[in-house]
Amino acid sequence: MPETNNEVKLTEDLLRDYSGAKTEWAKQAAEDSEFRAGVQWTKTQVETLKSRNQAPVVVNVIHSAVEQAKALLTTNKPRFQATGREDSDVKTGRVLSDLMEYIWDTSNGNTVLKQTIDDYYVKGMGCIMAYPDMNGDFGKGEVCLKSVDPMDVYIDPSSRDPFCQDANHIIIAKKTMQSQLLLKYPDYEEQIKKADQTSVLSNYPTSRDNSEYNQQVGPYNKGTTMNARDEDRELEVMERFTKVKMPMIRVYDPYEPRERVLSEEQFQEYLQNPAFVVHKRGLEPIYVTAKQEVEKTKQMYDQFNGEFHEFMDPATQQIVQLPGEERAGSIPNSTTRLIPITIKDLVEDKMIQLTQIKCDRVRCIISVGDQLIVDYMKPISVYPLVTLMNHHDRNPFPQSDVRLVKGLQEYVNKIRSLIIAHASSSTNVKLLIPRGSMDKKNLEEEWGRAGTAVIEFDPELGQPIVAGPVPLPNELYNNEREAKSDIERILGIYALMQGDQGSAPTTYKGTIALDEFGQRRIRSKKDDIEAMLNQLGLLVIEMIQWIYTDEKTFRIIQPNRGPKDVKVNELVFDDLTNAILGRINDITVGRYDVQVVSGSTLPSNRWARFEYYKELYSLGVIDQVELLKQTDVADMEGVLERAGQMQKMQSQMENAEKEIKKLKGDLQTAQRESLHDRKRVELKDFEVKLAKLEADMKAASQLYKHRTNDHLKQIKDEVDVIVKEVDSPQRVMNEELLGIDDE
Repeated sequence: MPETNNEVKLTEDLLRDYSGAKTEWAKQAAEDSEFRAGVQWTKTQVETLKSRNQAPVVVNVIHSAVEQAKALLTTNKPRFQATGREDSDVKTGRVLSDLMEYIWDTSNGNTVLKQTIDDYYVKGMGCIMAYPDMNGDFGKGEVCLKSVDPMDVYIDPSSRDPFCQDANHIIIAKKTMQSQLLLKYPDYEEQIKKADQTSVLSNYPTSRDNSEYNQQVGPYNKGTTMNARDEDRELEVMERFTKVKMPMIRVYDPYEPRERVLSEEQFQEYLQNPAFVVHKRGLEPIYVTAKQEVEKTKQMYDQFNGEFHEFMDPATQQIVQLPGEERAGSIPNSTTRLIPITIKDLVEDKMIQLTQIKCDRVRCIISVGDQLIVDYMKPISVYPLVTLMNHHDRNPFPQSDVRLVKGLQEYVNKIRSLIIAHASSSTNVKLLIPRGSMDKKNLEEEWGRAGTAVIEFDPELGQPIVAGPVPLPNELYNNEREAKSDIERILGIYALMQGDQGSAPTTYKGTIALDEFGQRRIRSKKDDIEAMLNQLGLLVIEMIQWIYTDEKTFRIIQPNRGPKDVKVNELVFDDLTNAILGRINDITVGRYDVQVVSGSTLPSNRWARFEYYKELYSLGVIDQVELLKQTDVADMEGVLERAGQMQKMQSQMENAEKEIKKLKGDLQTAQRESLHDRKRVELKDFEVKLAKLEADMKAASQLYKHRTNDHLKQIKDEVDVIVKEVDSPQRVMNEELLGIDDE
């Protein structure tokens, strides 16, 4: 018989030890799961009730309370915020936040979270696992999330951390059909078929009577399942995660540029990667190490045999590359030589920086039966399993809320059974007959009904005293209502409902606290889930940096906002040398802090939020679309369309009013100018008339002057004739007085 692999043997030994420590908790968890599903009477109790002709009635308050708590805690999907620890990583941190939203949607994260919270309430612990799907996205790889049954999880009993990150080992073990394993691990068909059936896992029978309900509540207490095919078998699959300190090498390539953290094997493979040295005449050598750039350079190397020069094509005026050295007519100093090298050459020349470090890594060992299937090292520093502990008491065996309220639920069931029994006794006939008066058996068959009683009495001993059932007190019904309320309060439903809506009653104020913004904050349940989501965010970030190493574009569907494309690891090339200058949104390097937005999964007060958004809208901070998203308007698109039309019409009216005002102003200006023109014309006419009158007056004055001179001359001539010969002083004096000039 071949010897079992040492790692497989270690896994089996650890599983037996962990299973022994987990037995009591597992039995309680299986019983609580059945109890929540309605199996709430023990076998002895059922037999006793049936002997009393009473039905084992179940008033399942726990189920409705758990479902209501799940609905309240997962009303909205969580919103993650990733922040870079350095200023250069701030923008990339926002990209990682979008990427985590993408992973949450593609993994159907809301359903995963609901199942985890269900296990948290019912079994005391929920588990979410992040894993890589290397075949996802057509071989590009995807990060996925799934909920793991806590009954299949075996944790180191010495663990004290609520997320079990201090555990030496964590094992996920369950029974799976061989046909399913062949579909899941097609590359290991030979090992799976060769595996022997083992019996390491234990069943967890409960004390509850399940035959009355004829249902299979969980896979914990079932027997071996056989498929219709004879060759199909049920095998035990064990997946062990172990933390190890692994020597690593941090590599910084300044020519890509990029930082890597590699194991020794990965480093040896990395050293064999091809690279090129590009020598261009008159310039410093350029080192090409990026994968895509190396492939392009390799094509040029094969095409030109390692050497080429550039030439200006006179016909097209385009620069073309020709093999060999430059010659007459070539572009001066354009000769380029390509020299193939390896990364090892650059490391030996200390062109690439190396640093020896030790990092936490998670070793994953998967075995089927007694056969080892997978043994590899996950490049993450935390376990890929995140636990959500309820009532954590520094051990990996937390107590569930169902166990806390089990007594109250049984109390409700017993009260309801008594009420039904009392109602049956009160409404059915009690027949008294003299002993021996008729066949009792035939009478019972005649009156055979539920609750009917046939009692014989001896009339010689006196008449019987008939005692009817005592009426039930009203306090009994109040006790049932109070028990139901206690169950809901213990499960935190009142605190969840009052954390965001209305004021809390005085008796429940202990479950409410205020955050730094003065808002009511739900303690315990909400805090547990947010802490778990924060831990999950850190795990997913490391998974992202492991899986998404090449250029990739993600399309994120945002509610009411349409799709958003996010591109990561985008290479930036130099336009002239075609060398890589860097990467945009490089998510492969850097450290990030992740925090889920507080209360993002809880229901919110819609009216208070609407008032808040309305105030922002009035201040002009947000637009109408963002405001309408916070309302229940069914035809939001129609409202926006009509609002757009109204805004367009309003804009047209405003433009028309502006045009009318402008035309009015132009008209007034034209009227003023026309009035001024008329006044100028009238003034010109008046000036012309004045000029004409002035000319006429000047002409008349001149004519009058000439006529006067002519008349004076005539008089002078007459006088000259008279005194022509007389030249006396008197004449001279008269001429001077009269102003007559001698001509």
